[in-house]
Amino acid sequence: MQKSLSQILEKDIRGFFDAVRGIRYGYADTDGKIHPLNVGDNYADQKEKFTYAFSSPEAVVKNNCGWCWDVANLIRCYCRHNGLTYKFIFMEYKTADLHLTHTQVFVLFEGKWYEAPDNSSPVAFGETGYDSAETCIASFVSAFSGYLKYTLKDRYNESALLVKESDCDVPAGISDEEYLNLMRTCK
Repeated sequence: MQKSLSQILEKDIRGFFDAVRGIRYGYADTDGKIHPLNVGDNYADQKEKFTYAFSSPEAVVKNNCGWCWDVANLIRCYCRHNGLTYKFIFMEYKTADLHLTHTQVFVLFEGKWYEAPDNSSPVAFGETGYDSAETCIASFVSAFSGYLKYTLKDRYNESALLVKESDCDVPAGISDEEYLNLMRTCK
């Protein structure tokens, strides 16, 4: 991973996503301590000991660590810097059985829409392109809801899934609850 945000923003798109793939999955807490996680780890198990703080793109690059919210913001920063058209999508499934969120960026590149893979994605950038943003996003949301249906079986509640486009700027250092509230309410 590059040591400065300016260095990573100057990479070509494939080089950028190769660098993103190398970011450790995890988060920074309010004291600035880094907590690497495995993708399947449950943050709620750590929440009593450590409080999540949203990392700026600069911090993600410097610490070489972030989870989907932080990394999506870095990807958005890259898209803005390089004049790429993108969609910033927040997904949340919340019931008494399960609370799961994900923030995903989709990028228009060379006439096709692509999932912008983060550091937890097995996809390499540019693998599957779509003619429209809607089709690209729907494919990703279908996989997300498919995972939920598989996990929850007959307890899956389709009305508990929120899928929302957002382009709100996210202040560094906000808590997980502040991030969720911002994503739920901003336009």
